Amino acid sequence: MFVGRRKELESLETAYQKGSFQFAVVYGRRRVGKTSLLRVFTQGKPHVIFFTGQQTVASENLALLSREILGDSAAGAAFPSIQVALESVFEHAKTEQIVLIIDEYPYLAESDPGVSSCLQTLIDRHKDTSKLFLVLCGSSMSFMEHQVLGHQSPLYGRRTMQLRIDPFTIFDVALMLPDAPIERVIELYSVVGGMPLYLSQLDGARSTQWNLEHALLRQDAFLYAEPQNYLLQEVRSPAIYNAVITAIANGYVRSKEIADVTHLATPQVARLLDALIELRIVERVTPVVKATKRQVIYRICDNLFRFWYRFVPQYAGTIEEGLGAAVAARIAKHDLSTFVGPAFEEVCRQWLMRQVVESELDVLPKAIGSWWGTNPNTRRQEEIDVVLEDADGELIVGECKWRNEPADVDVLETLMRRGTLLGRPIQRYYLFSKGGFTEACREKAAQVNDTRLIDLEQLL
Repeated sequence: MFVGRRKELESLETAYQKGSFQFAVVYGRRRVGKTSLLRVFTQGKPHVIFFTGQQTVASENLALLSREILGDSAAGAAFPSIQVALESVFEHAKTEQIVLIIDEYPYLAESDPGVSSCLQTLIDRHKDTSKLFLVLCGSSMSFMEHQVLGHQSPLYGRRTMQLRIDPFTIFDVALMLPDAPIERVIELYSVVGGMPLYLSQLDGARSTQWNLEHALLRQDAFLYAEPQNYLLQEVRSPAIYNAVITAIANGYVRSKEIADVTHLATPQVARLLDALIELRIVERVTPVVKATKRQVIYRICDNLFRFWYRFVPQYAGTIEEGLGAAVAARIAKHDLSTFVGPAFEEVCRQWLMRQVVESELDVLPKAIGSWWGTNPNTRRQEEIDVVLEDADGELIVGECKWRNEPADVDVLETLMRRGTLLGRPIQRYYLFSKGGFTEACREKAAQVNDTRLIDLEQLL
């Protein structure tokens, strides 16, 4: 089932309708749905060449590319080189519009390191006369950002558009899980995130506990092995990356803490963290306002990795004994509510940004995230779950409560008190609550201008 990606499809279609030479770079993490997007884009178009690079030698990639260009009727025929094959497509596109998609371009470039220079020459020679719609697509974030889009690449400056395909937000997750009630949508999102392939492994009509048991906590489940397999594909020494991710999952969120617990040198930890950030597994986080150097922390931003490293290592032996159902029951009963909390905060931030995009909230965001710091009066650490800073420096702040009980007036009062710690004008307060709100909380909100109470029904 293909859902979402409306903006990406519109961008590709708008470029295609120009009828002139176009060079699109499409990239994003594995499993994020790049190939599905391009398949949908090419549906109904008369002249499409869709080639997928293989992790093999150049001669095999040449044979496969030749087959895609020449068609099945020319079985066994092949161009003498990849350059000649590509030259033929550029020449043919002088008389009719052709879409040439090279998926997994890093594999092709690895087998034939000169292919980027070849494309540079062909683009420079033919861009004014060719109607070719060229798409280079890849999952290696580092390669695509540095070797295709980067200034050191022969292709630098040739692209006419680029699309970074990100995981789904909670709104598209809900479309992929149409049979799930809102609470379950958020729970499942907190467990696997917004990767379409991961979501396709779930059954929204079944309970979260059932999905934990059958989709994640079985040795034969695709998602059970996915984090480890992903690292094996993307990095050369998975063991040390494992150590860093495990440290963060266990609450060691500062660079020095990670170095101490992993017994790795601080410069090496910095390089590993940079690589994990590039892979979109880890993110570097600071408070939205009034941040200091000492407040830099790292957290796992991929929800499947966050779930896996939080639970699987400690229960691996039990799962391998076939007791995944018991593990799922324990997690659902004792840990799930706390685990969902941080993901719920992200859901609320996504909702706030959607309000801006849909003109329901008239602000120009400069940054959105959270805030934490020391209360100078009490010397205690305090935090605010949602902080949006607008272009004028004013703030919108919010508190997120993932619990069954209605949020009471004290929660709203605490948010208002903490807002004063930021030293900026507060435009609006938001209180997000899974369990709704007490009457006292509603009365207090009605008395304070620019205060909004948002329950799950309003979120999705």
